[in-house]
Amino acid sequence: MVQSVERAITLLKILTNTNKECSLSELSELSDLAPSTVHRLLLTLKKANFVSQDDNSSHYYLGSALISMGIVASSYLDIRKKAYPILTDLALSTGEDAYMYMLDGNYGVMVQNVPGPHPLKIIGSALAHAPLHCGASRKVLLAYKDEAFINNYLSKTLDKCADNTVTDPKILAEQLQTIRDNGYALSTSEHLKGATGMGAPVFDSSGEVIAAIGVMGPSIRVTEDKYSSIIHLVKKHARELSISLGCKNY
Repeated sequence: MVQSVERAITLLKILTNTNKECSLSELSELSDLAPSTVHRLLLTLKKANFVSQDDNSSHYYLGSALISMGIVASSYLDIRKKAYPILTDLALSTGEDAYMYMLDGNYGVMVQNVPGPHPLKIIGSALAHAPLHCGASRKVLLAYKDEAFINNYLSKTLDKCADNTVTDPKILAEQLQTIRDNGYALSTSEHLKGATGMGAPVFDSSGEVIAAIGVMGPSIRVTEDKYSSIIHLVKKHARELSISLGCKNY
């Protein structure tokens, strides 16, 4: 770990464990760091609102930025816990591997998966970060972002991940509208060659899309005659997870 980062983490842990405001000298003593080093680190942490300073005593305490980060972390853990049994049922009912994806900037990353019963599976970089226009569930995450985000995304070069990746911004924009209209996305060989996937949005208590869940399997098995029944199951399970997260208007 980078030394300055490690030292900053040490200071945050001290403020957490002591559960009180600390002076510069106290932090220096508890961290076994020179006062000048502690002061420099605290200035950086203050700029990011990870640490705040009392105007009267000049003592330091944990900042407001950590509150929002804690809420997000708690939500992340909560959704994984609630998603697991739903993904398990989705995998069993469709026979295909079930996944949950979440947003990471301009990328979507798989954060949870439950293997389906079939031994024949798609082997590829499903776990890796991939651009939001590559694959059904990632496109769901993109489709439900605000207009400014989508326009900014479409203004950039759209890289090709597989044979059928859509790289024309006009066509992609039309597909995103269709996803919003239908409440799901379907893709074949857009992220991984020979893979067909379906995804649907997961809404939180505020009505925002927090994740997407779906299934993926070999296109030779996930054929067109099965699309309708699988999509129905994907949307049903996405709705179930949304309701468990407090969404009332799904």
